[in-house]
Amino acid sequence: MKLEIQTIMKRKVLTLCTIAMALAGCGGASDNNPNTRGSVTLQGTPTTGQTLTATVSDPDGISGSVTYIWYADGERIEGASQSSFLLTDAQIGAAISVQALYTDDEGINESHISSATSGVAAIPFAGLVSVTGEAVVGGQLNASLSDDNGIESATVAWQWYADDEAIADAVQSTLDLQEEQFGTLITVSASYTDDRGFDEAVVSDPVGPVSRVNSQGAVTISGTPTVGNTLSAEIDDADGASGEISYQWYADDVAIEGATESTYVVEESLIGSVITVLVSYVDDNGFTEENLSDPTIEVASVAVDEAGSIVILGTKPYLADAVLTAVITDNNGVDSANVSYTWMADGAVIAGAQGNTLTPINQAGTVISVSASYVDNDGFSDSVEANLDSVIYSKVVTDADGLLAAVNGGLADGSVVGLNTNVYSDLDEISLSSTVQLRAVEEQMPVISGELCIHVAATAAGSRINGITFTDIDTKAGSFCETEEQAVIYSEADNFIFSQNTLSGDQAALNESTHHWLMLKGSGAVIERNTFTGRNNAEKGAVIKLASAGSDHLIQYNLFSNSDNPNFDDSSLLLLNVGSTTGTDSAENSGFTIRYNRIDNFVTGRRLMRVQTSGATIHGNTIIDANGGISLEDGGFNTVTDNIIIRTTDIAGSDDRPSGVLITPLGHTVENNYIAGIRSTNKEAGGLVFTPNPFSQADGGVPNSGNQAILDGTGDLTLSVKNNTVLNSIQPIVFSTEIGSRAPVGDCDELTADNSPVLYSLTKNFFVIDFDANLIANGLNNDPLAQGLFLPFDASSSDHTFEYDCDLINHDQSFFSNNFGFSDSYASGDVEDEYWVDIRNMNGNGQFDTDGAVDQDPGANGKEAPDLITASNTLTETNPDGAQAIAGAKGLHYIQATEVGAGSTWVAQDD
Repeated sequence: MKLEIQTIMKRKVLTLCTIAMALAGCGGASDNNPNTRGSVTLQGTPTTGQTLTATVSDPDGISGSVTYIWYADGERIEGASQSSFLLTDAQIGAAISVQALYTDDEGINESHISSATSGVAAIPFAGLVSVTGEAVVGGQLNASLSDDNGIESATVAWQWYADDEAIADAVQSTLDLQEEQFGTLITVSASYTDDRGFDEAVVSDPVGPVSRVNSQGAVTISGTPTVGNTLSAEIDDADGASGEISYQWYADDVAIEGATESTYVVEESLIGSVITVLVSYVDDNGFTEENLSDPTIEVASVAVDEAGSIVILGTKPYLADAVLTAVITDNNGVDSANVSYTWMADGAVIAGAQGNTLTPINQAGTVISVSASYVDNDGFSDSVEANLDSVIYSKVVTDADGLLAAVNGGLADGSVVGLNTNVYSDLDEISLSSTVQLRAVEEQMPVISGELCIHVAATAAGSRINGITFTDIDTKAGSFCETEEQAVIYSEADNFIFSQNTLSGDQAALNESTHHWLMLKGSGAVIERNTFTGRNNAEKGAVIKLASAGSDHLIQYNLFSNSDNPNFDDSSLLLLNVGSTTGTDSAENSGFTIRYNRIDNFVTGRRLMRVQTSGATIHGNTIIDANGGISLEDGGFNTVTDNIIIRTTDIAGSDDRPSGVLITPLGHTVENNYIAGIRSTNKEAGGLVFTPNPFSQADGGVPNSGNQAILDGTGDLTLSVKNNTVLNSIQPIVFSTEIGSRAPVGDCDELTADNSPVLYSLTKNFFVIDFDANLIANGLNNDPLAQGLFLPFDASSSDHTFEYDCDLINHDQSFFSNNFGFSDSYASGDVEDEYWVDIRNMNGNGQFDTDGAVDQDPGANGKEAPDLITASNTLTETNPDGAQAIAGAKGLHYIQATEVGAGSTWVAQDD
């Protein structure tokens, strides 16, 4: 820009000079007034938040307007056109200059650029940490941090202090005040690097001194109210009650004369009355207490059985090497010699554990319970039960060093490592070689961030990861995970369980362009009730990759949401890689199941799920606004049923290729799916896409060995495509022309028996399809969350019920029946030709002819009218009482985001 302006100015000056020479010469001796060049200078400090001001001066005078153009490192700053400019973060590090253009009072056009400033500096604003909450023992203080330089990407290290002494393990943004902090002043420090790169360490103002609040005491009566029995008043007060205590016993709320001791012998005159006791005292923390007991049962002349109870005493979190004690309370009295105890772990009896104490050294990961049977002191038989409210832990850790020490210390099979609330960042590689659980301690919120490798070895069958949040993660450089599979969590173990975790965000600059969050080998892994969100930077790879050599993995009740990834045009960016080979392993029956997941605005590439295995089931998932489809590519006999796939947004002008299901002719079952709003006009994208493309991927344009193994087998390759609904989609049913680049021609309609005999034989009349009771309709405009984005009848020239450019169908063995279509056209180009099977009026099919879109009122145009209803799940169905009742998907559950993911409990009815 600078060069262009200077060139223009030179031309203007040259022109002026030429004119002047014609009149009187253009030398210094001329009598004409020579131009005196002006200048522009900058005033102000080049710091963010400051204003720079341009000052233009010219001895010839400037009466007219001045045009200003501002630059940062020589690049024009859009919208900056005034004489002053406010510096923002966008200019940090850049040198600022300004150009002034004007006509001076002598009529000379001038342009000048100021000298550049030094690089714009950021202001190192001091952070501020503040504390809220009541400074009382038992209360909670909360620290909050603010910094004008920003802290969105900051990892904050907290430390709480009492009278300037660090409180052990108090390294979170909250502090639960203990008795040890009574009378002290509390502060908290925060150390971090702000978003402008400044290292900060700030300390709050003190709060306190910490006071106490009264822990209200209580009094209970032990003993049975039988004539002659002794009742005892027992005080429970967390503040202590070691001082003088006053007692008064009552019968039916009337004070019993002389009954002012801690015990009372029941008198015969009180038969039929209920007894209470009132205690008055000053507790050990100076609070005055006056507490009344609950009443007893009515006084009787003979003993009455009162129900006993039992509790398990121990310190939470409960550790495997810590003693648990069962304590029985029974007003009839109980002699320990008359009690029989049974301890259990997850309901299973622990052999040899028969006393009132248990050290659960071998019960890590289980919930302990106890039952006791006894005869009380009044001769009544009783049985009582109790259980803990959390599992037993082998170790509990609070920071990264503690976690690594626990893992590297050689954990035995069955060990459970509990993580307390903290940020565990940039951990060394974690390798689990024995059966181990890593889990959040109850009511704690541990976060693992940064570069990470958790390798669950084949010897660690049954290992679990539960309740942890992973954020801003990347595959650890140089780790086993990176070397083997570019994964963050890499499991080779059988029966690995990953549940109730949250994976939130990958790092902006990743070590590997192919980046998996979970990689599963072995067999029987369960990935359930996790939340996966914010995978915004991966270029390739899957959120979950299931190796073809594995088997019987289960992916269920997970929430995949809110990923905004700019790499959506890369077909290797996947949500799930279901199987991972084109080799013969893909022909093996894997038994993989993906069910009851919600995928919501999670951006991947052109394939949401890439299926490279056989015998997998994809069932009951709800998929909203995905970029790609479920692509059945390598392997056969997979099942895709009862899924909801809806696109609510337009993709005009984008490279998105959303689809429903892409199907090879290898015995797959695709039934009762609901697909709406698919907009792509790509030749391998649509609602249901029948594709020969995977048959042309090997050298020479022939099938890879996995698909070839299916073709060479003995299974029935008939496709079952039934009871699917496809609404508001430009290409509801596609018979794709696309084939791979290794084929000798570009599209399948160019194949011949001469130029590609193998591929030609696998496309020409090869697909055997049982296409039954499917519903297709465009022009529905009630609710995009139920029917997809509205598609009017004239929305696209590619609006065909059937896109059929290759004669893929085996006409003799395929069967089309009971299908109904209400869209603008019925076949590619609205014509019938030798390649097309005319199904309009065969086998109970509806009339698939032109101008049948719902918003064109087909009934009024003499076409078959749709008979549709809105079901209780909000989806569109054919009327169960109508002539079209058999067609379309029904009985689906529209999964909501609150029903799945971390913390969810919903269970599908057919589970």
